[in-house]
Formats: sequence, structure tokens, C-alpha cells
Amino acid sequence: MKRLTVALIAALSSPLVLAAEKPYIGIDYQIGTLTAFNTDVKPETFRLRAGTEITPYLGVEAQAGANTQPDTLSRPGVDYEIKIDSYYALFVRPQISLGGVASIYGLLGGTYMDVSSHSNNSAFPSDTGFDKSFSYGGGIDFNIYHGIRLSADYIQYLDDYSAVSAGIRFPIN
Repeated sequence: MKRLTVALIAALSSPLVLAAEKPYIGIDYQIGTLTAFNTDVKPETFRLRAGTEITPYLGVEAQAGANTQPDTLSRPGVDYEIKIDSYYALFVRPQISLGGVASIYGLLGGTYMDVSSHSNNSAFPSDTGFDKSFSYGGGIDFNIYHGIRLSADYIQYLDDYSAVSAGIRFPIN
């Protein structure tokens, strides 16, 4: 096991891999779908992401998000304001370049998320919860100018929460 670890560290730190690294940061707007009380609500979030392309076919990406707009769920006698307070996720990102103009990518990883619901009726309790899950998704990005990319993706963050995102990413050089 120790030999495998040493071999992986040596391979990942080789000049060939380091020369191929392309770090980036991005900013996105998300519209999510959260299933609560057997009803879909659409909270909106703001997402920051950072990553690097380790090879032309593989990258890693970290994401963090925070609430921008809650959604209201109406039930008999009560309205709940439901929002994604915050989340963070880490993904492996397999990708295929389409002639340098665009790339298609997948995302496989895990997410930790805080969700809250606030009741307008004291007879119905407000609630805050934390959840974690395996996450997956995919997307496409377009090179618009010297490594600056417009992107859109769909990610299933939790069993009951998915999001569609659009934004921009910038290379870090």
C-alpha cells in the first residue's frame, strides 16, 4: 500500500502533469429544485467554484454556495420560507474537449448542505437541517476569450435537491 501511495504522489507531481494543470475560479447563479413535503420548491443560490484541469481529460473542482432567494411553500394554515443556507461540494471532473471551442464534462463527488425552513405560524415549527450525499452531474462550457469560459451544468447534489447553474469561469495564471 505504501508503494502505491508513493507511486501516485510521484505521478501526480511529475513535470508532465504539473505542466498540464490549468487552475480556474468561477462564479455562477443556480436555480435549484428541492422536494419538501412532497412538493417541489425552487430556492436560488450563488455559487463559487475553483478547480484545476490535471490532464486534458480530468480535473478536480470544489464548489461553495449560499442562499440568494428562498422559495415559499404554502400548506393549509402555514407558509414555509425554504432556503439553501449554504453548501460545499468536491468533485472529480472527467471532460472531453470539443476542438478547443467547448468542452463537455461530468462531475462525481460529494456534497454537504445546510437547508432551513421558516414558518409564518408559531403552531408549525421552523427547521434547520444538515445533509450530505454522493453527488453527480454534467455540463458544458464554451471558451469565449483567452481561457474565459461560459458554462452551464446540472447537478444532483442530494437525493431531494438538484440545481441548474449558469456562469463564468476565469483562468488563474
